[in-house]
Amino acid sequence: MKTPFSLFKISALATSALFLAACGSDDDSSSDSHDAHEEHAHALMISQTNSAALSFLEEDELEGLDTDAAANAATLLLSDTGEAAAVITANAVQFVAEHHEEEESEEEAHDEEEHELPEVVSIAGQDSGVTNVINSNGHFSVLVNSTTQFVPYEALEEENPEAETVAYTVDEQYPALLLHEDETHGLLALVFDGTNAVVYEGATASVEAEQTKTCGTVNSTAHVGEFAVVSCDNVTYSAKVEEVSGEHEAEITTIAGISTAVEWKSRAGVFVGLGADDKFYVLEEENEALVLEGTAFDAPANLCDWGIDSSAADIFALTASALTVHSHEGVQEVALTLDESPSATCNDLALATATQAVFVLDNSASKLYEIDKEEGAALYHIHGREDLPVSDVQSAVNFHEVGSEAGHEH
Repeated sequence: MKTPFSLFKISALATSALFLAACGSDDDSSSDSHDAHEEHAHALMISQTNSAALSFLEEDELEGLDTDAAANAATLLLSDTGEAAAVITANAVQFVAEHHEEEESEEEAHDEEEHELPEVVSIAGQDSGVTNVINSNGHFSVLVNSTTQFVPYEALEEENPEAETVAYTVDEQYPALLLHEDETHGLLALVFDGTNAVVYEGATASVEAEQTKTCGTVNSTAHVGEFAVVSCDNVTYSAKVEEVSGEHEAEITTIAGISTAVEWKSRAGVFVGLGADDKFYVLEEENEALVLEGTAFDAPANLCDWGIDSSAADIFALTASALTVHSHEGVQEVALTLDESPSATCNDLALATATQAVFVLDNSASKLYEIDKEEGAALYHIHGREDLPVSDVQSAVNFHEVGSEAGHEH
């Protein structure tokens, strides 16, 4: 299998050099600093509130993609691999991915490395009737006219990608979670019909008690490896797939200690959630089950947005005046003031996370902050501040390779 997208060939070294210059270096350390920063060189894609244009930020300029979003003010959803994105507008979805028409030689790929941009990909039937899009187990899960369509990340590299659809004979209220793919038995999925969450094998609903959970309104879902996590009706539960007698089965288990709606996110094998009670929750695996790690801890007051790092699941919390970084135990490790954003409000800000890095975009000051942790450093710092060429950023994602394991200690 090809490594997808080659981390999007968009002149990352030029951007890296720009921010390195902003931080400064001396003769003895410039080489080491440059090497360390290359790990965080960004491939930042944005959508705009007042435009349908989709662009990548190259130094302090925008390089637009050939195809626009279906409408203004698109929301961007990064894949769990960090190497594709869904472009979500009212009732429609498109995707951004590198398109492979034919195999290139290493020399051809190197020659084009600084000039190629990914392409906008559309899938038949997803230009209307789309009500929600999520990530699930190597796929975008798209709810179209109350039916889930699974879009494999890898399929987006193809010339004419197609979605996988299963008729579950219910009006789905939330995109299904793809728990497991089996060539013999079909897809094992968790389906939401507005009353229950039910495990389906192919188009057949399970009748087993451990594969059904009462669920009216889904608050959020997240999916890492063998575990999927669902917040529904102020209860959080996990769905885990195990192999039993050569067949794969799923079991749904309520997670104790959580009694509020939670927005769950996942990176590096860790689940982090922000509750409606303004507290952060962290889940860890213990004895082959997910449990609440420690106790929930308070999020900063007046929180605008939040995200997690892709290699250690460090927690980034953004207010209108600062970005704070928190450990899983709730310790605030650093607070970084947005020192060139005196008039920012939450509506002015966008956040994009990466590996040991996070980007804050402020429309009020037309400013981009690159915040990262250099190799060997204990704390994050503001690596650079640059002018934004637009002042109506709606959404932003950073294309990067997402890590698979967290490096935190319990």
